[in-house]
Amino acid sequence: MSLVKRSFSKLLSVCLTSILMVAAGVQGAYAEESAATAKGSLVIIGGNLETNNADIYNKMIELSGGKEKAIIGIFPTASGSMTSSNEMKQDFEAYGIPADHVRIIDITEKNYNEKVNNADVVKAISESTGLFFVGGDQSRITKAFYNADGSHTKALTAVWDVYKAGGMVSGSSAGAAIMSNPMIQNTTSLETFEKGVTYDGNKPGLWVTKGLGFFEGGIVDQHFSKRGRIGRLVVALVHEKMNYGFGIDENSAMVVKGSEIQVFGASGMFLIDVSKTTLSKKGAYENVDVSYIEKGDKYNFATKQFTMDESKTLIPKGKEYYEGNSLNTNIFGSDAAKTALLDDLIDNTEKQSRGLAFSLDSDKKGKGVSVVFSKTANTIGYYDASEYASSALHVRMDIIPIEVQVKESK
Repeated sequence: MSLVKRSFSKLLSVCLTSILMVAAGVQGAYAEESAATAKGSLVIIGGNLETNNADIYNKMIELSGGKEKAIIGIFPTASGSMTSSNEMKQDFEAYGIPADHVRIIDITEKNYNEKVNNADVVKAISESTGLFFVGGDQSRITKAFYNADGSHTKALTAVWDVYKAGGMVSGSSAGAAIMSNPMIQNTTSLETFEKGVTYDGNKPGLWVTKGLGFFEGGIVDQHFSKRGRIGRLVVALVHEKMNYGFGIDENSAMVVKGSEIQVFGASGMFLIDVSKTTLSKKGAYENVDVSYIEKGDKYNFATKQFTMDESKTLIPKGKEYYEGNSLNTNIFGSDAAKTALLDDLIDNTEKQSRGLAFSLDSDKKGKGVSVVFSKTANTIGYYDASEYASSALHVRMDIIPIEVQVKESK
């Protein structure tokens, strides 16, 4: 190759690289600007939304314009079938939306290449006042709605336009995970401590990848309390140098308008704050600030202020209901962290609650973590109207690596 050709080839390569970097920067800036200026609302559901959860269904309808005006578009993209989309359509109709105003927008794992830049599909999205992403595999959504070069498809631009104009964007399970950027998936909490973080979905570890970015308050995780995901969210936040994570539980929703979040539904939302967290050389995550709020409670991620539902009352310090707690040996089990936080600490005279998570090999040896929740001078607890502990603010959590050996008693 001649010197001129080599120089031209090198120049062309540099120019192409620059163009791609600029394009990526424009897309990121677009998402941030759009989220900050959007007039619409987000309804981020933690999965397993039950048909009889009238509070969440009615809120989605209200934010989409009301029963008479709402036009709901449902994306089946994350799912491997149309079952969940058809069920959501039936549910919206049962809550009063006319059948012709609830539309399944046919973007699937199999047909997305021909659909996401199709004029008819874009028109269907643009006509909607509310959009809903069903659950399944969140990577199917991002794969479909981003072009191969990372730019927005016409379908994704249309979704953003609906949101910016005042419409509602909602999703459950995988449809909740895509709300933030980055998004996370693939591993349990314990597996995350064992395998770490990856940026390749085909490799072991917690997969951190690009989400759609409608929610700008931090990283969103779902099925949170039921699947014990508090550990993996802490790791993701520290690894990505992001301060705040939001874990929404099943059959519950975080409804976002501007920078204010209100909790709806049967369970609640964890707020994980790692702004003062340190990661030691031994792998200990120290001084994680954990809060948990439920139905009616609000949090503003711009002002960092909580507003509790008016029915709630303070838990008097020194007059907690429970006395004493025990070690939880499956702290990442179903609802274990929530129980450790509320019953074993906030409504308990004890100053700490503890739990373990570990795996064993064939020799009954293994590794894991010890999780310690502690009251601080800033810790506050609240009873709901039935006088059950339902909210906890500013509890310290430390996650410490441990080695485990099981010995049988003689």
